[in-house]
Amino acid sequence: MDPAPPPPLPDDALASVLRGLAPRDLAVSRCVCRAWRRVVDDRRLLRADLLPRSLGGIFLNLHGLWFTQFLARPTTGAAVSGRLDYTVPGEPDRLPILYVSDHCNGLLVLDHCVVNPATRQWALLPPRPDDLPQPPPPGMDVCTDEYLVFDPTLSPDDFELFILPSVPYKLKQSDEECEESEWPPSTLILSVFSSKTGLWEEREFGREGAAAGTLPGMVGSVRSFFDHQGCYWRGALYVCCSDCFVMRISLSDSTYRVIRLPTEGGEYYLGKSIKGIYCASLFQESQLQIWFLNDECGHDQTEWVLKHDRDIFPILPNLNYDEQCDGPWILQEFYYWQRLQHSDEDSNVDLNKPIVEDKMGEKFEWDSDNDNVLEHGGWTEDSCIVLLGFHPYKEVVFLSDKFDRVLAYNWSSSKLQDLGKLFPKFYIHCYLHFHHRLAKQAFPYTPCWLGELPEKLNSEARLED
Repeated sequence: MDPAPPPPLPDDALASVLRGLAPRDLAVSRCVCRAWRRVVDDRRLLRADLLPRSLGGIFLNLHGLWFTQFLARPTTGAAVSGRLDYTVPGEPDRLPILYVSDHCNGLLVLDHCVVNPATRQWALLPPRPDDLPQPPPPGMDVCTDEYLVFDPTLSPDDFELFILPSVPYKLKQSDEECEESEWPPSTLILSVFSSKTGLWEEREFGREGAAAGTLPGMVGSVRSFFDHQGCYWRGALYVCCSDCFVMRISLSDSTYRVIRLPTEGGEYYLGKSIKGIYCASLFQESQLQIWFLNDECGHDQTEWVLKHDRDIFPILPNLNYDEQCDGPWILQEFYYWQRLQHSDEDSNVDLNKPIVEDKMGEKFEWDSDNDNVLEHGGWTEDSCIVLLGFHPYKEVVFLSDKFDRVLAYNWSSSKLQDLGKLFPKFYIHCYLHFHHRLAKQAFPYTPCWLGELPEKLNSEARLED
């Protein structure tokens, strides 16, 4: 007769044991035992340890390069690699484009899947719809972007992907007159993919308040800088669709409304930071303005509050680019086609190996207040500033220059820090012909150790093959 199984541990005792595990090991434990999974999923016990509440790095899309790079913050915790080719079956010489198009609370959107780099799990995406559910007026066309919505506090295993149109533009070859109609329309119909159903569907959102303008008067109202401008905050998706307005899409009641940008012209970045939605603007190359969206009192009282307004040119440093290499952040240089492009003399250099330790082999934590603080002054006049995004939990905006550095600017203290390299070594090799070195998009990344996406293959073993 088999002995009776030992009594199960109480939830409190089991939670105490699981708290001692590293986040990655804890995430793996969710796949092993239903009892463990129940405790891990209990928000009261463990969820705070696994939620995306820290900045793990910045994913960078560079002009002319279809492999997203990863600038990682060193950490004493579990390290995350920005290498994403484990999501692709088949031979490495036949990889599709590994290009991050959006990020939300630890998940990334690629062309073929949604992936969690922390747990190395991913969900394949079905083909996108061929046609928009709401075609533009005759003689016009629109560009579209994808925006990810993932809230692990509501559902750690489910996400949604929205396809949103920009302001329509007139086709050059068309002689048709554009219709005089409101934009955005009173009813907005969007294509939405739900991981719950695994299908694309059409979803309607009714407009609250006035439209941004009329067509064709808004033709030419395009985003002046990054193509992708959007973020998710407290049940709403905020998307910058032109150079003059933002759409706030409420997912709970299927409504949306138009919010005018605080200012027009110049370069700007819409993102999420310490208290909610922010907009950073650059005018005359160095006049930096930081705006906060006060969106708590209903749409009639929504307003942009100016938090910072300063010409930062006098405080920008003059860095020695011949000597500057890695900073306190490390650029993980991923070149997936290196075997096809690299010369024999470069064949012994593994550009795909992520670096997470310092020269002594000991991991270290980035000090966001004191590491690599720069002295003011000496910026050369031929330099150019680019907005990269906001720190999600600090009053910090990330900047870059056109040469090779990523900078962190604290708008409360006016403190400037040098984080590290912007461009990988292979990007500036002359034989690759990247003549216009530029960061096109940037996604500050917050690791999430919760949730299970369908594809759970042993990605580490595949990377070793």
